[in-house]
Amino acid sequence: MRRIIVIRSFARKTTIRSLLTALAVVAAAGGITTVGQTPALAAGCYRSSCNGQDPQSMGCGTDAYPLASFTYTGSNEFLRGSFLELRYSPACDAAWVRTTNGDCFGMWRPCGSVLEVSGGTAQQSEPHPGQMWTNMWSFRYYVRGCFTLPDWYSGTYVTDGCTSWK
Repeated sequence: MRRIIVIRSFARKTTIRSLLTALAVVAAAGGITTVGQTPALAAGCYRSSCNGQDPQSMGCGTDAYPLASFTYTGSNEFLRGSFLELRYSPACDAAWVRTTNGDCFGMWRPCGSVLEVSGGTAQQSEPHPGQMWTNMWSFRYYVRGCFTLPDWYSGTYVTDGCTSWK
């Protein structure tokens, strides 16, 4: 009786080893996919719940890519050479503007960037050295990214170079 138990135990270990070896081969070949959290669930907002939110703090920057971009060549010396990107996150289904460089500073060096939203609220920021970004808005609206100059008479801004509407 003891021999039968030893044989069964040996056979069980051999079968487990064979299965583990087979799984290792399949995994190495890329045949096993782990199921993780979907990007939409990993982000802190989606569509209209992203309106007015910071893309970095909401986790929307991780899968974002530029829809359009350009380098500023206009007349404002504080923006010259600044790079503007209209960015989109599929996980959040929202857009925002990210600028690289620029030297805006309130009323002393007046300029800025804006995410213009058709039928929504414009989101503004002041480009500084390094990267800056506006808050987001749902991509269910048409959006575009622009550099801006102040309009001292109306208290708003005028655009000075924009991406196309997306």
